[in-house]
Amino acid sequence: MKKRLLPIPLILLIPVVLLIIVAVAGIYRFSLSDEEILAKFPSQQPQTNVIMQSVFNIKTVNPWTVKVPDSSAFTFIDHMENPPIATGSYEDGAERGTVSVNTKQMVKLDDTTYAVVLSVSNQGSGVFYYLAVSKYDQFRQRMVVKQSALLGDRVKVTDLTAVDKMITIKLLEREAGQSMAEEPSQITTILFKLTEQDSLELR
Repeated sequence: MKKRLLPIPLILLIPVVLLIIVAVAGIYRFSLSDEEILAKFPSQQPQTNVIMQSVFNIKTVNPWTVKVPDSSAFTFIDHMENPPIATGSYEDGAERGTVSVNTKQMVKLDDTTYAVVLSVSNQGSGVFYYLAVSKYDQFRQRMVVKQSALLGDRVKVTDLTAVDKMITIKLLEREAGQSMAEEPSQITTILFKLTEQDSLELR
């Protein structure tokens, strides 16, 4: 079967038509104002993270990031439904839980470092409290909690203060043998030192 060849005039017509289409598109483009172009392709500016701005007065799009204590998981503190408690949820394998921070119960150690109290709850009955170090990475524009120290299960932190990198925590805990169903009543004071490596050292 012989191949059918396109007539020469039709072959020449194809690039001419393409040139006309390109020319018309160019004329249409330059007839539009910048405002009309932006209206057709709106650009959404990144939104400042609300919790970072309200808690630390820092304008960044990145959320407060927490390394969940005694876990390989991380979470974002991204909810504040019951101020001053801010929360974030996490998953670590089959385990699911919530990290909470009392944003009124924190102290500033220097321009970029804060001492905060975290509580971690999962599917179990316990609620574990930790003293944690929260540090703002100015290069990455991200607040991150990496270091933490266990304070106890279902304790009540009553005070958190710091002087020259020495952090004092006052809390109520249960006496030995006291039922976990009872409210903690034993007053305890714990002293930590923030080291040069931003880790917590029990004193």
